[in-house]
Order: sequence, then structure tokens, then C-alpha cells
Amino acid sequence: MLTHAQIWAAIDALAEREGTSASGLARRAGLDATTFNRSKRQNDKGQLRWPSTESIAKVLAATGIDIDEFLALRKPASQGLLPCRILKGPVLDWFTADGKPHGPGWDEVAFPGLESNDSFGVEVTGKKLQPFYREGDVLILEPSIQPRRGDRMLLVLKDGTFRIETFVRQAGTQLHVTTIDRSVETRLNRSEIGHLFRILWASQ
Repeated sequence: MLTHAQIWAAIDALAEREGTSASGLARRAGLDATTFNRSKRQNDKGQLRWPSTESIAKVLAATGIDIDEFLALRKPASQGLLPCRILKGPVLDWFTADGKPHGPGWDEVAFPGLESNDSFGVEVTGKKLQPFYREGDVLILEPSIQPRRGDRMLLVLKDGTFRIETFVRQAGTQLHVTTIDRSVETRLNRSEIGHLFRILWASQ
């Protein structure tokens, strides 16, 4: 029996094999870039959505593989999967006190070979982070107690909002960070920050 998780895992694995994101795969197949976004895999009530047979047929034609090869890409649910959800606020209650994903709303993303058990993914939505990250890109993150200069970080503030910044330095209880393009530098007190996560990888 083919499950909802397996068919989406096959799409993600095919995108990875082709060196692109799920959004990039959709564009290559002549589909809307958001067709395979994580936000399209269930509705607002949590009901599962399946990709259409027409969408899959177009992907097979664009990548030159047959249905058997496509289905062989699906991964067992126990291997290479990380928690993942759409990046939109408020986000503070997504995590335990030590920065581990918890609670409802988490899906899964295929990412084999990662050794850290604390890593997770978020999917970019909207245009706020362009041109660095586009809608549909998946960011893989891990908790970071002491970031390094130049690290791109997801900062979860105690008011529930989030920011993606580049770490510059820490001076006492203050963090110096810049926008992703490093054009504007700001300072944040550690007391304002609920969690710090380092961006390990981004699908683009």
C-alpha cells in the first residue's frame, strides 16, 4: 500500500536527486512553483492532500523516469526524516525549553545522513526572505548555544516572532547581528531571545 508520506517522500527524494528543491522540481515540470510545497500537503484542518496524477505525470516526463523508478525513491518512514513545518509566526511554542520541536503541526522532510538528533526543517513562505530564500525552500537548522561569526541564524524571540539574521559577535549579554545581506546591524539582548538556531543547509 502506498501511503501519503511515501508519495511525498518520493517527490522530495526526486527533487534532491535532481539537485533542486520541491519548488524547483515543480517549475521544471511546468507546474506552479508552490504545487509541491509542504503547505499544500494538508489543508487548514489537517486533512491530507495528495499530489494529482497529472502533476506526477508531468514530473516524470520532465525528469525522464518511469513510475517504477519514481516509486522506488520513497523512503521508509523510519529513515532520514526530520521534523518540518511552515515558517510562519508565532513560533515560540513550537519548541521545548532546550530547543527541540514538539507539539502538533509538525510534518516530516527527507534528509538522510544527518547525525544530529536535534535538527529540524522549516519551509519558507512568502517573499520576505528573497532573494536569499524563496517560497518553498527548506532550511535545515540545529540549536546553537554559541554561534560563530558569519553564521546565518533563525532567532526565535520571546514575543513569538522570528528573524533570520547573520551573527556578528556577542558582547556581554548582547548579540550583534545583521540582516542576511549584512547591510544593517542591530543588537539584541539575550533576554529577548527564546531560541537560537543555526542554518545548516538550504534547498534552493
